[in-house]
Parts: sequence; C-alpha cells; structure tokens
Amino acid sequence: MLASVKHSIHRFWRWLLQDAHKEKARIVRSQVERAFNEHPEATGETYLQHLCFTVRMSGRFVYASIVLMLHGLFPFLCTRTASSQIEKIYSIMRARIPQTRRDEINQGEGI
Repeated sequence: MLASVKHSIHRFWRWLLQDAHKEKARIVRSQVERAFNEHPEATGETYLQHLCFTVRMSGRFVYASIVLMLHGLFPFLCTRTASSQIEKIYSIMRARIPQTRRDEINQGEGI
C-alpha cells in the first residue's frame, strides 16, 4: 500500500514538472491569488488585514445577535445594547465604503 502511494506521488510530480503543466499551474495560481486579493486590495487592505477586520465584525454581529435574543426573552434587559451595536456596526461599515460606492448607495436610497 505504501509503495503504491509513493508511486502515485512520484507520477504526480513527474506530470506536474512537465512544461505544459507548469504553465497551467502558473495560470491557476495567478487566478487563485487574484481571487483572494482583488477585493481586499480594493478596500486598501492586505488579505490578512481584511480577514482580521471581518473576524472582528463577525464578533460584533454575534454579540448583537445574542443580546437581541436575550432582550427578546427578557424585554427589561439590554434595552439599548443591541441597537447601539447595530448603530456602531453601521457607522464602521459606512466609513469604509469608497466614495463612488457611497454615491451609488445614496442615489438608490431616493428610489
């Protein structure tokens, strides 16, 4: 069994190292890099910076969701917490929107 795995790996590397396959691999790598970097670069961030921001924002959404459920069960608790979080999330996201996109959004609000 181990011998067949080694043989398969060896065949794969021989196949991959052929010039035609190197070019295909380069093209695929370029497409993958573009897919992972195009949007973060458009927001002025690296992939890692964008990931960190989205993780932090996800945490805010999770917190707001938990507070909303708690408030739904016990209306006397957290009477402004969830709405304050939603306002904070909105202001953070609104500040990050490029001006051209903001103009598009504002035009759509009048519809």
